[in-house]
Amino acid sequence: MAKFTSILYDTFFEIKDRKIFWLYWIVTFVMILVFAFLPDVKINGQNILESGNIPEEFVAEGIAMFFNGFFGFMMFLMVFGSAGLLPSYLSKGRVELALAKPISRTQLLLIKFLSVFLIMSSIFIVSCSVLYLLISYQAGIFTGYFFLGLLVAIGKFLFIYAILFFFGIAFNSTAATIMGYFIIWFVSNLLEAREIAYQLLTNKVWQGILDTAYHILPKFDEYSANTMSVMKGNGFSDFYPVWSSGLFGVIALLLAILIFKRRDY
Repeated sequence: MAKFTSILYDTFFEIKDRKIFWLYWIVTFVMILVFAFLPDVKINGQNILESGNIPEEFVAEGIAMFFNGFFGFMMFLMVFGSAGLLPSYLSKGRVELALAKPISRTQLLLIKFLSVFLIMSSIFIVSCSVLYLLISYQAGIFTGYFFLGLLVAIGKFLFIYAILFFFGIAFNSTAATIMGYFIIWFVSNLLEAREIAYQLLTNKVWQGILDTAYHILPKFDEYSANTMSVMKGNGFSDFYPVWSSGLFGVIALLLAILIFKRRDY
């Protein structure tokens, strides 16, 4: 427990020193101001939200759509905010000090992974929850399904950070980590729309290659569709993108541990 606490504190103060907290709080504060001072939309002198002119289901769906996009934007920022934490931890002089402690390399890496994930997820939860409470208060609608969707979104960051973790170990470079992640993200999104390519690629071999790559890689947009479905109270629309993306994250983390154990520092 003392080892976990030590690495957690070290990670927290590194994030604090890098001013990463400020980025998320500023974004959250700006969004709060936008919705707090959002002018009323009126029809015949009545606020459409208060007058009941818009069905409650429609308002709830609009809120879910907004937060599905907001989750994606926050995770975009979290990629940049967390990509450099592991390469910094593995920098010359610092990593030797960590490895000199009575802790195995596997424990060290897993605790570091969990520390970053817990801190970044906490920021994510607080930012999104505060904004949701404000919007739900103004709209007069509150549902616990939002917080279930929030948990699903955190699951997405879990496999996203596993990918960042792998590239951080493999290249020990913040820039390479970010580039590696976005290559995976870009290719994955293309493969989710691979049916369009089928019209041009009549060769079944190429279709099989695209299908195989699709099933191997994480499914970012399809995962997000599940997040929105859960926030609307409809449960998972398709559980396959969830568990297959999670499996990819587990494999990425295991490969990172394997590389770290074999590397000479």
